[in-house]
Amino acid sequence: MPARLAASSARDILHRVSFNLASNLRISSLARLFGFVIVCLITLQVSNAFAQETLDIVVTRKPGSEKIVNRQGKIIDWRGISLTLESTGREREIDNADIVAVQTVWDDAYQAGLDELRQGRAKLAIQQLNYVVEKETRPWAKRIVRSHLVEAHLAVDQPEDAVKQFLEIVAEDPQTRFLHLAPLPWSGSGNALVQQAEKWVEIRQPIVQLIGGSWLLAGPKRAQGIRLLEQLSRDIDPGVRNVAIAQLWRTRTNVSAKQTEVWEKLVEKMPRQLRAGPYFVLADAQSKCQKTDQAMINLMRIPILFPEQRFLGAAALYRCASLLHNNGKTKQAKEITNELVTKYPETIWAQQTRQ
Repeated sequence: MPARLAASSARDILHRVSFNLASNLRISSLARLFGFVIVCLITLQVSNAFAQETLDIVVTRKPGSEKIVNRQGKIIDWRGISLTLESTGREREIDNADIVAVQTVWDDAYQAGLDELRQGRAKLAIQQLNYVVEKETRPWAKRIVRSHLVEAHLAVDQPEDAVKQFLEIVAEDPQTRFLHLAPLPWSGSGNALVQQAEKWVEIRQPIVQLIGGSWLLAGPKRAQGIRLLEQLSRDIDPGVRNVAIAQLWRTRTNVSAKQTEVWEKLVEKMPRQLRAGPYFVLADAQSKCQKTDQAMINLMRIPILFPEQRFLGAAALYRCASLLHNNGKTKQAKEITNELVTKYPETIWAQQTRQ
């Protein structure tokens, strides 16, 4: 039972008890007033107890420290590089780098949506999470729900819907911490959003231009996309800069084995959460240079280290199985395809495997 409903029920019960006592015992007006005051005090204590249970909890740890601190209060906002927590009348800024976990009250549909998503039922997850987005009133919490909708839409190959949700996030939080979920065509030269991309590159927000430039690479305005990505590869935002650099790798047709070694070092220097897409592009280049083992290692990193990126994880398993099959390792390839179909049943990669 949600805490606010529990508190309301407790007040109703206590008021009914006080009214029945007063009526049945026919106590004096003064005594009744005294009893009412006592009940109000008890109700206030019960309400406060339930209110404490609904406080948000931000679990923090300073980088390099083992000490865990639970900070209680009300999350006012969470955007960019920090979270704002109000506690005892004061607001505290907490850096994202210090946050280990956040505990808050969610609608039951939210957890149901996450469960569906993790179990490979992305379409059902979309239904649940769309309901939560409409009902949720906290802007910071709504952005979290939208981030999971991005995951779900990508999992069932709905990049346009994924971009719509992502742009809603960026509109409120231009320096969003969800950059790693940006719907970019890492796994191929898809042209599904080429026409829309022409509009996105005109929006003066680096992350939106990053999406637009990446999708332009598969269309007639490829040269424009390359120029834009080259500009973004020098952006002041290190996240945008790193992703733009890795997207430009997709435009390189002839890559030497030595060049892949340089790329691998660059990927390892990127923030961990941004490495999934670059690992995919790197593995593709390594496989073309006959560095098959290194390519498969980097492909397998994606589903293992970045489980939230289900579409890319499924694509990585599909590509890894293909490399194994082409090298005569049919048994290992079969094991990978079984995992792909079992864990990512709704993705286009699982469908291609069945066919």
